[in-house]
Amino acid sequence: MNTRILLERRPVGWVDASCFRIEPCPEPACGAEDVVVEAIWLSLDPYLRGRMNEGPSYAPGFAIGAPIVSRVVGRVLASRNARFAEGDFVWGFLDWALRTVVPRGEGLTRIDPALGRPSLAISALGMPGLTAWIGAMEIGRPRPGDTVYVSSAAGAVGQLAGQFARRAGARVVGSAGGPDKVAFVLGRCGFDAAFDYKAQDLDEALREHCPRGIDVYFDNVGGSTLEAALRHANVGARFPLCGMISAYNATSDAGIKGLPLMVSKRIAMTGFIIYDHVHQLPAYQARVAPWLRDGSLHFHEDIVHGLERAPAALIGMMKGEAIGKRLVQVSAV
Repeated sequence: MNTRILLERRPVGWVDASCFRIEPCPEPACGAEDVVVEAIWLSLDPYLRGRMNEGPSYAPGFAIGAPIVSRVVGRVLASRNARFAEGDFVWGFLDWALRTVVPRGEGLTRIDPALGRPSLAISALGMPGLTAWIGAMEIGRPRPGDTVYVSSAAGAVGQLAGQFARRAGARVVGSAGGPDKVAFVLGRCGFDAAFDYKAQDLDEALREHCPRGIDVYFDNVGGSTLEAALRHANVGARFPLCGMISAYNATSDAGIKGLPLMVSKRIAMTGFIIYDHVHQLPAYQARVAPWLRDGSLHFHEDIVHGLERAPAALIGMMKGEAIGKRLVQVSAV
């Protein structure tokens, strides 16, 4: 039998295991023009927490009793579609299930073997990587001599955003939760400085590590971290807003203090959604894949094994237990 994971109930505050239901389901049938995909890796991302809410009409959430859906890399098991052959590695937005049928193959993308290991299609060479590039390079526009501060620097996006800024000649400072993450940011990702926001006052840390102020703040966190970055920003600073994970499980909006500083310091604060930039993915992959191959760009995947562990892995990621990009490996490569 096949297996899938459904949304059992909508969370109020922090998501927990009772929000999910794991159940057996029929094996998918391959109809005319259809493709059956065996999941290999599921992508776990903070935005999934928002999709568990009901959501507005223009961005509806997952339906109660329906499968959770995220980016999945899989192998084609059966195909009646000329665009895909059995054995192809593909990625798409698929159910949390062992095997899924994709009607007419719509939304599936064949993974070019030249890109490297297939999981990169939903990690460093997929949406997380493109997110880091758009935010850091196109919105942040780091210049030689700039100070770039990246929050959640040990995460899927943060680890790359800082490395891209360093390649542009900027001095990069990261914050992360815990000494292991700080060591990862400094050692593996090559940031110029990093600090543990759980162990050090934010203002003290930014005075110490950004003595000339902040020119670019790549925001993954929001909340008090964004407020501190506003206080330490230089005139004309650029703030790409990628995410605000500190508020994803909140039941009310606490607001952001210090917004008048945007006026006095002429700060450009730009929120962005990566799906507005998907057309740039091929050019991004062509630029960045050689850096991964030659080892000049580092990217870490934090892999949890087993479909049944996906709910706990998502909850753990939201609580900050992962280093790098969290994936669930569902089946063997």
